[in-house]
Amino acid sequence: MKSGYTVVKAIRHGTKILGSADEPQLEAEVLLAHYLNVSRSWIAGHPEEYLSEPILASYNNSLRRRTSGEPLPYLLGYWEFFGISFAVDKRALIPRPETEIIVEHSISVAGNNPNIRIVDVGTGCGTIAIALALNLPNALLFATDISQDALSLARTNSIRHAVNNRIKFIQTDLLTSTGKFDIICANLPYLTTQETCTLVVGRHEPRLALDGGPSGLNIIRQMIATAGNHLKDGGSLLMEFGNSSNKILEMANFYFGSANCKLIPDYAGRPRMLKVTT
Repeated sequence: MKSGYTVVKAIRHGTKILGSADEPQLEAEVLLAHYLNVSRSWIAGHPEEYLSEPILASYNNSLRRRTSGEPLPYLLGYWEFFGISFAVDKRALIPRPETEIIVEHSISVAGNNPNIRIVDVGTGCGTIAIALALNLPNALLFATDISQDALSLARTNSIRHAVNNRIKFIQTDLLTSTGKFDIICANLPYLTTQETCTLVVGRHEPRLALDGGPSGLNIIRQMIATAGNHLKDGGSLLMEFGNSSNKILEMANFYFGSANCKLIPDYAGRPRMLKVTT
């Protein structure tokens, strides 16, 4: 049964409801296109098409959830990372574009080396490991996470992209009982406990993947302190972090001694990734 809402009326309604969002019309179009199972270009080309009652109800429900702060990717059930679509839900963090620099540098470091061993620590929904599997067909890939729920989602994504037989998923704390690697990738919790409790991200995304302790450095420090035991000679650690870039570099120089430790900026020019080459 058709509702009294056309596409253009629904978009105007959604834009008004989502007025506090950074791009309310864009989000309204994305949500409506999702429930209609069409592209945004179809939306633009069919403004007078009437919506069915079930579609309108689903759309309005998603608008209510979005205004309550629920992230758009969780409403859609997918999000793009490194040009790849990943299933996402509350079991793992939503992929962020700044994390793509880990993938880019890993591909560069790996080069054409056959059978290179790479591990993605704190894999979440599997973005880094799966992106590397798709771009490095000869790499031996591993992905760890302390959360069984996150690993389950990562496995689902690996099956979706037909690389499930290329990645070994391991439930463990960081690198415990995993062996040695040529490249260690890590995007670990780096918010402070206070930030996790007060920022919007902490209300909807898993706190286990956000909370880095009182200073935000607890898990990062543990990673830096133990990563050397899991790197082969000439290996590289590539790890994302938030603030405290000077402290991160100090820790790396302390634990890695004569290794080459440097900070890599993100696309906005802000120090975002620690790169250690032994």
